Amino acid sequence: MNISDGEPNSAPHKSRSKFWFGTSLAQFLKAELTDFPGRRIAATRLFVVSLIIALVSQTLHIPPLGAIALLICLSYDAYANVGQSLAFGLRQLGYLIVTTLVSVFTLMFAGNNAWLMLTLSFIILTIALFHARLIAWPTGIALWYSVAVLYTPSMPDENIYLALWNIPIIGVLALGSWTMVHLIIKPQDPRKQLKASIAAELAAVEHIFSTRLADSGIHSHRPVVLSKHSDAGSFGKILALLSNAELIYPAMRNQHDTYLALLLEIDGLRQLAIWLNQVLATEYRAQPMNSEKINVYLALQDACATLQQGVEESCDVSEQISLLLTEDVLYSYSQQSNPSVLTALWSALQRIAGLMHQLHQPATKQQNISIDSETDSSVAENWFPAWFGYEFWATHADSLQFGIKFSLGAILCMLIVQGLDWPDINTAIPTCLVAAQTSLGADYRLSILRLSGATLGGVCAYFYVMVFQPQLDTIVGFAFATAPFWAIAAWITAGSERIAYMGRQLGFSFALFVLHDFGAVTDLYLSRDRVIGILLGLIVMAVLDYALWPRRSVVLARHHSVSALRSLAKFTTRLPDLSYMLNYILPLRLSAEKDLAAGHDLLAHAVLEPDARLIAKVHERTALRTVIRDTSSLSALLQVRKRYRLLSGQQFSSFPDELQQHSHAFDTSLATALEYAALTLEGEQQKTWNQPADIHARLKQSYIEHHRIANLPADLAKEWEIRFMLDQQIMDLVENIQKNAQDLNPVSAGNGRSQKSVNSIE
Repeated sequence: MNISDGEPNSAPHKSRSKFWFGTSLAQFLKAELTDFPGRRIAATRLFVVSLIIALVSQTLHIPPLGAIALLICLSYDAYANVGQSLAFGLRQLGYLIVTTLVSVFTLMFAGNNAWLMLTLSFIILTIALFHARLIAWPTGIALWYSVAVLYTPSMPDENIYLALWNIPIIGVLALGSWTMVHLIIKPQDPRKQLKASIAAELAAVEHIFSTRLADSGIHSHRPVVLSKHSDAGSFGKILALLSNAELIYPAMRNQHDTYLALLLEIDGLRQLAIWLNQVLATEYRAQPMNSEKINVYLALQDACATLQQGVEESCDVSEQISLLLTEDVLYSYSQQSNPSVLTALWSALQRIAGLMHQLHQPATKQQNISIDSETDSSVAENWFPAWFGYEFWATHADSLQFGIKFSLGAILCMLIVQGLDWPDINTAIPTCLVAAQTSLGADYRLSILRLSGATLGGVCAYFYVMVFQPQLDTIVGFAFATAPFWAIAAWITAGSERIAYMGRQLGFSFALFVLHDFGAVTDLYLSRDRVIGILLGLIVMAVLDYALWPRRSVVLARHHSVSALRSLAKFTTRLPDLSYMLNYILPLRLSAEKDLAAGHDLLAHAVLEPDARLIAKVHERTALRTVIRDTSSLSALLQVRKRYRLLSGQQFSSFPDELQQHSHAFDTSLATALEYAALTLEGEQQKTWNQPADIHARLKQSYIEHHRIANLPADLAKEWEIRFMLDQQIMDLVENIQKNAQDLNPVSAGNGRSQKSVNSIE
């Protein structure tokens, strides 16, 4: 995973890398506006939706909410598959109905009482933002409510009328057209995407086996597929594809656990194969393999190819796999009592074949395995909702502060707009809600994109009025004249999140201008006032965000790193069997990946914060970036280690008591070391560090004596050397994490700065 946030390497590049992710503006635009097939499809979808909304708004003479509807559609994922778009549309429609009911109730109950309406609106916006932050979902409820209630609070009767129009305009026109376009224009079947992802992972593993065979002069005639590392969170995306496929194909839900286990096994196989490919030295690769080992690799390669074919053709290949992966071939190379990496790979392929066989059998009711009966009983005792307890609010205090702060900003902007009697700058109100991001740096970056997009949209609107509008007298002419601007907005929006928001604001600003009323545009001040309103909202939120509970990007990245380390500390537990991989390890892994991805994104935004250029802050970001990188690598290695222990043929219960004790002690020492690192990141100075190296040395000696590794053939002895190398890599990463955590400790950093000051005085 590349977690560079574009830190400047030299002084001349600091200014440009601060805003453009380590590149110049020209390089940034070149990268973000690049053409590729997927982007064409996404941009076409957004263009068609924008054109539909514009034409319907102008022909049916519905209330002037077309610009809001267009902004909503541009804000949704244009790359969504069929299941994802359907789920998103239904969920947002439900939120829209709730928002409409709440808006109408507020206007009827408190519309004629200004202070009561302000208080009630503040509470509603806070709850909406808190809920959105809690579930990591867009702030649609708060935005829709603000448009219906706060835009013109002095006219509650008219606002009730407009609020009731939200459902047909935003729900039917925006969400309906967005969903239908995704179902019509190049619809992406999530089940096909899921199959393609599984096949790609199997092909990557097959390529690794082919490369290893090529070391001995055996070349495959199959097309070469290059293996590559998956980014952090890629497994979560595959699980999302499974959820989307189950929405479209309900029969898949009956085998949900089997699908989960299959995806987990294939991902584990890929991780194990990639790790083996990385640790084999060039000198070792150059040594010829004996025929028994070659036969094992050939069987593994053929099994991968067969499984890939079975996935692509949706057929059961378990019988072919059982013929390929016969025990005689494996044990002619590796002794049955001697664990090995190839045995782990062999067992993984057998398990994958077995799970694929289950998928082709009639679905039966599946029962989840309970890991901790005490946990289940404790949950049963706490029958009341979690949000009744203090612990819930203490845990989510940041989300509550988030809701209070941005709701207060929206209310203040509404009061300013009403106090100035300047209703056309009411775009300041949604600006406060749209600017609600995870951290100060993210707020600032989004504000830059919002202001830039609004300015470009205003320029496009003036160009349209001066050049195209005088030539128009039909709706057809209007469609042709505005199409280039919808296309530009769609293309920019179809880019990555680093630039997509600029396209949304460009489209919204242009739509606000040309869809403000029916017929020709005569109010040329609209674009100017919109930009002024955005500036007002950004200024209000910049002051509030910095003064009231500031959420520093680096501080939040620390918290996510601490959470990831504590999740990984639980990885070291020795599981009794593979069934626990699904119920125990999978939730921990997804939690760790989510935290690491969030930490990475936060560091990318940290460079925009006011004191980002201070040497201490640069050092802090560098050290924390290293911690996140090493933690991500450690997560993969711990998963490899766990699969090796479960699949390599180890009979741990038959090992001597002394060896078992050393093994458990080593697991405990790793967990303790990660916990110490987490505590240090939180700011607690550790006087002593837990070093697992001594315990590992005793564990290694126990393995050598029990398995008589010194007497094994060279190849099998190398297998053990590789296994011990895995533990060494884990210990090295843990040590690096500890050192960087200590560098990040405020006490240590303060002592270091004090010492530097003394040296400079001397």
